[in-house]
Amino acid sequence: MITRHTVGNALVLHASERISTEARTVALSVDRDPDNDIVILDLQHELPFDIWDTVATELRRQRLRRGIRLVVCGARPETGALAGQWLSDRLGRPVIAPFGRMIPGAAGLLFVHATDLGGWVCYRRGHTPVWQSKRYPVPAWDGAAVDHLTISSTCAAEPLPGGVWLRESRDEAAVAVHGSHLTSTMPCLPDAMPVLVGCPGTAPLRLDDIARFWRGLAPAGREHARFVQYGPVALPDGEPFGQALADLLRCPVRVFTGVPSGRPDGPAMFTVDADGRPGWQVFAEELAYRPRETLGAKAVTPRILRHRAPPELGEPVGPRVYQYAHDAVVEVIPSGLWLRAPEPPRHADRIRAVPMDPNRVRLVVDDPAPAAAERHRELAGDLAARLDPATRRRAAVQRSSVVAPGRPGLSARGIEAGTYRHTTAHAADPLPAPPVLVPAPVPEAVPLTVAGPPPPATDEAAGGGAAFRGAGSAAPPDEAGPNRAAPDVARLHGVGPDTGRLHGAGSGTAGLLGVGPDVAGPHAAGPVVAGLDGAGLDATGPDATVPDAAGPVLGGGAGWATSPTMTLPVHRPAPAPVRFQRTPGDDARGVRPGPDLDEERTWFRRAFRREIAAVSADVADVLAAHPALAGGADATECATAVRLYLSAAGDGLDQALRSAEPGGHVPFARCVSAGVRRLPVHRGVAYAGAELTTADLRRIAQRRVLTDWGFTNALAEPPADLPGAVEVLIWSATARRTAAFETGDGVPARVLFLPGTAFTVLQVQEPEAGAPARLLLRELAVEEPPVDGRVRFDALALAALRQHLARRTGPGTPVPAAAARRFLAVPGLR
Repeated sequence: MITRHTVGNALVLHASERISTEARTVALSVDRDPDNDIVILDLQHELPFDIWDTVATELRRQRLRRGIRLVVCGARPETGALAGQWLSDRLGRPVIAPFGRMIPGAAGLLFVHATDLGGWVCYRRGHTPVWQSKRYPVPAWDGAAVDHLTISSTCAAEPLPGGVWLRESRDEAAVAVHGSHLTSTMPCLPDAMPVLVGCPGTAPLRLDDIARFWRGLAPAGREHARFVQYGPVALPDGEPFGQALADLLRCPVRVFTGVPSGRPDGPAMFTVDADGRPGWQVFAEELAYRPRETLGAKAVTPRILRHRAPPELGEPVGPRVYQYAHDAVVEVIPSGLWLRAPEPPRHADRIRAVPMDPNRVRLVVDDPAPAAAERHRELAGDLAARLDPATRRRAAVQRSSVVAPGRPGLSARGIEAGTYRHTTAHAADPLPAPPVLVPAPVPEAVPLTVAGPPPPATDEAAGGGAAFRGAGSAAPPDEAGPNRAAPDVARLHGVGPDTGRLHGAGSGTAGLLGVGPDVAGPHAAGPVVAGLDGAGLDATGPDATVPDAAGPVLGGGAGWATSPTMTLPVHRPAPAPVRFQRTPGDDARGVRPGPDLDEERTWFRRAFRREIAAVSADVADVLAAHPALAGGADATECATAVRLYLSAAGDGLDQALRSAEPGGHVPFARCVSAGVRRLPVHRGVAYAGAELTTADLRRIAQRRVLTDWGFTNALAEPPADLPGAVEVLIWSATARRTAAFETGDGVPARVLFLPGTAFTVLQVQEPEAGAPARLLLRELAVEEPPVDGRVRFDALALAALRQHLARRTGPGTPVPAAAARRFLAVPGLR
């Protein structure tokens, strides 16, 4: 039995007692079709064999005379095409049905996509089906964004409900996340086709790929195209995105300064930060750029074609100019707002040419004379306090004499020097200059905590040893220099007869070590001395607690924010029997729940000041060679954190995170995580090893889902000599490659999974004659609930892992002995 209801602009036919959520949502959001009746078939459950006859009878009973736009919910994609032709033949009326998968977009848009020209198709009795459009409602530019196109070996053009997306084609995980967000939030504008360029978190898109796309675009598509910089793009130094495109294409181009959202008849536009999240709502929404007349000529100031003006700006007194006070006006400029005198100054074009910062809205104040500057700063502070909270948080009041391009000595540092704090009371306090990471001697030593009891007071220990010195001690002259920067890695792990020399000594410094400037160098270990697991240090047993000799840590007094020290456990293999990790609280997780890392970065700069100075030159070289890693103000600090984690400084970090206890290791791990997120993604097989018994493997098989709260280290290539009786294979979707930050004695094939990554156990193979024990895992996607039931991806991943094992040949990749222990930690085990 079929029940009918009119919901919104649609007639809903459903066989169950209630209309499904999907059908109700589509019916309430879809726009009225002036030429056709919208009919939604809600087919959510198993239906009787005569369902289509019943549907045809019900539609005849409605005495509908126009065509039908048919939407099918809860059925396979091909059902719409079959039902469209059948109903058209039975009813004698044109039926427009989706050919492909129908995807609801923002603001009621219905987008149909398939690998072979999917879209809305019109079926008529006795006629060949005719393709009509990709989208409904149909925008003027619909035919220009229809097919998925391969632009180059690294770039693809993907049609979206609200436009077209030029993006990286190799990082499928990042593309899927951002594509889903754009599908659900970006509206379809009737007369403007947003062309989104780039994808956050992937390699920069090349200008050549944009040029190829433009050459293949039909004239109607070029007329409606509006470029949007959505991710990193390889641009000439200091060149705005729009000007680079105009010079490249040798024609005027139009640029949206943000990504549209909301209703298509009045969209709001927001900038995009490095992670793809919305920034601030722009004031100048659309800009027109003209190409330079000749190579090297001065660029023409971009023209603002469309802008928004909130009521707080005052009454309009000219194009994009509003009367804010009797002696001051506010002008909308591409980078934000400009508060000035009623008559613009001679350098007005330089202010209007300041490029937009996606992370900050500029409130430029004119400062022709001290008295006028003070007045304008006061008004700017008042204006900032009246803006919406999201914009107010990102506002920066800056002097026009500093931000105007072409002024002598202009630099990023100079612009920061002209930035003021704004409050509801005053806007005149200068912001402190950002920290500059440069090598510089530090007079005092940072106290460090190591696990284990202090060694006996011997003459050698009292001297501090050759590798590390106690607080206040000095190194002999023959030990100075860059080649003495870091202790021998083997000694850090208790290998060799000189383990006892790693301990600082003295009556007041038992267990506290200081790294003086004489031992800082390119590969200096950070303020973490972990892994001192030589003879005598394991006497307390695997479950021994670590003493907090260095002072308070998070959860135990003042917290890590005020104590630049941390305590890391001894790095040991997992004890027998295996123990599963506990779920930590928010204050003990290596990935911060929110995006703000200001406190962690401040802690990191204070705790690792020597190490930051020592490796700053190396990190700068890496960032220069990999532009995709250099985006954002925190790029250098996050990159340095990754570099230190990959060295001996990070040996105990993962075990500390797996303890689920708060402490100084948490801010360090969060800075590392922020840097790891920017690294290239590895999709496919990753390798590790483990020392597990058959009983351990059986316990893991019963667990089914393993969540690792530390960094999971694995290898993108089969290892040659990795210790461990069990071979661990992981099907990776989001692991990051660390080759860019590996040192000479590092592991270029290493990949890292972020803390909190969950893995499902696909198969456990116990050891057999001639075959090693194996543990096969699959990384769970973020949107996948970590449940015990299997999902369809498990079978695919298991088949791929088995196929890889069958085809694997060659000797494998050697792993340095000092780094091998990092790859012997099974995810989810302590």
